Amino acid sequence: MPIKTVSKSKQPAGKESRRTAKPANALMLLRALIEGGDYAAGMVLPTERILAEMLGVGRPAIREAIKALTILDVLESRRGDGTYLKSLDRLRTDWPVQVLLGSKDFSLLDLLEVRKIFEPKAARLAASRATETHLKRIEEQCVKVEKAKDWKEIALHDLLLHTAIIEAAGNPVLTELNGAMTRLLRRSRELSGSRAPDSRKMNAAHIKIVEAILKGDGEEAEEAMLEHLHRVGLDLISDRKR
Repeated sequence: MPIKTVSKSKQPAGKESRRTAKPANALMLLRALIEGGDYAAGMVLPTERILAEMLGVGRPAIREAIKALTILDVLESRRGDGTYLKSLDRLRTDWPVQVLLGSKDFSLLDLLEVRKIFEPKAARLAASRATETHLKRIEEQCVKVEKAKDWKEIALHDLLLHTAIIEAAGNPVLTELNGAMTRLLRRSRELSGSRAPDSRKMNAAHIKIVEAILKGDGEEAEEAMLEHLHRVGLDLISDRKR
């Protein structure tokens, strides 16, 4: 499949001044390029080197921007084959006006990437394996998140809710893995407090996940968890306040 290119006359102005652009700027430039370049899902993007030249930014900034868009399911990197556009819808839905992509945010995105690997599947397993005790604990934590009065309390019960779902999956290795990550998971929620998500949307997402688990619909539970974590990703790169 041919790689789309941009002629020199169409390259963004002020290229030299953007060589040291921050990752956040590179992300917005890359987004603008994709949206304005007649790209469609399944098309391959230029290489990092070419993108850096086109946008007038350094390759490290491009690399981090691609990583962020990959975690958010906009792009897909295929080893030895390039970077492909996965979904324009993900690029346009509720995209924050401003983004922050410092090193601290990328550590949280790294953690989110790992969460997206196993939490949706854990929700699917919980829908079929959860005992009555598990289901009761999941419901209780969901209610506590909704009733929490401040972010510290929300963060605590959010962590306990996700932990309860993972434990309900009935896989001791998965439970052990989550336990090993608890310190990082707790810290990520503390840091998220500075740009906390819309509580109503978060509660609605939790309810959707929990209801799917309660009725034993594994596919719906997995999809709801994946959508919730996608929203978490958007909040991580946004400077919006609750």
